[in-house]
Amino acid sequence: MEPKQKKRSKQKSRSFDAPEKLETVSFTESSEVIEARLKQSPKRKSGVNVRDVYKIGRTLGTGGFAVVKLVTHRKTMKQFACKIMRLPEANAEVGENENTRADVFREIEILCGIEHENVIYMKEFYEENNRVYLITDLLTGGELLDAVMDRGMYSEADACFCFKQIVSGIAYLHSKGVVHRDLKMENLLLASPDDITHIKIVDFGLAKASGKLNCRMGTICGTPQYVAPEIIESAESYAAYGKAVDMWSAGVVLFILLGGYPPFHHDNESVMFEQIRQGKFKFDEEVWNTISSNAKDLIRKLLSVNPAARCTAEECLQHPWFSGRPSNVPLNATSENLKKNYRKQFQEDSAKLPEDPVE
Repeated sequence: MEPKQKKRSKQKSRSFDAPEKLETVSFTESSEVIEARLKQSPKRKSGVNVRDVYKIGRTLGTGGFAVVKLVTHRKTMKQFACKIMRLPEANAEVGENENTRADVFREIEILCGIEHENVIYMKEFYEENNRVYLITDLLTGGELLDAVMDRGMYSEADACFCFKQIVSGIAYLHSKGVVHRDLKMENLLLASPDDITHIKIVDFGLAKASGKLNCRMGTICGTPQYVAPEIIESAESYAAYGKAVDMWSAGVVLFILLGGYPPFHHDNESVMFEQIRQGKFKFDEEVWNTISSNAKDLIRKLLSVNPAARCTAEECLQHPWFSGRPSNVPLNATSENLKKNYRKQFQEDSAKLPEDPVE
């Protein structure tokens, strides 16, 4: 988690209205089943109050139905981030884009089982008074996108270095049977300021742990600009999808890192969904004249409409772009595009935990 008191206006992760239909098959477990497993987790701390172990400090960020606080371990004085989420009653009705009890426990269970240098780490969690407290890494570097825009010089070699870390994190998650389902620039954070050598994938609120690499999912979710075509198609055909959706999102991220703008964009979401379904993107802007053919080839392999033909994370890491020598020449046009398209007026995030205060 990271101390972001302000952030740019951005697209929310959500269940979205794909063309014509929203209904689909969903493969889920009840909160009772997941909760029973979590009771056996060594990361679940029971018999002690979180405030007895940590001093809860200032708010680092708010969003959706959670708040992130700075906490300090009372014995070691080491600082962490604490994500606090409301825990609904079992089988309680929630809003369309709110977390159910099962959703909350599913996110916690996924975080309990993962540990990788490019993925957010959860140290432990507490359950008290219909809330859960997730103690995680304190990430102080903010968003990767902001760091890229603030760099005095930004090159294709920098983009390659960043993207390899991202794909390494994805490859690890897929090896553990976890599909993130909401990979986007806003969910790529730096461990420390101005340091692009340590990128972390965060926010597992929409992630799914299949337990099997060939497990198929059917929930319509994600952030529209990054969503894979098979997720949109599943709204109409009830077809399931797999971990390849993360690689499509990775392709969108790479396109943005190199071009400075998204491959699919339109004010009308339905039109944008049609662009995605057809895989309609181009390298026709002048900015792409200075980008290597290897980089563009990798983007094409990631933004393949056919998920079976799309690069897997492991295949991606073997691509010649990573083993080659990407240029260190400054991508001035890319930097300008990023500032023009993403450097918007900062505003307070007004989303807060409903009702009871958490302090």
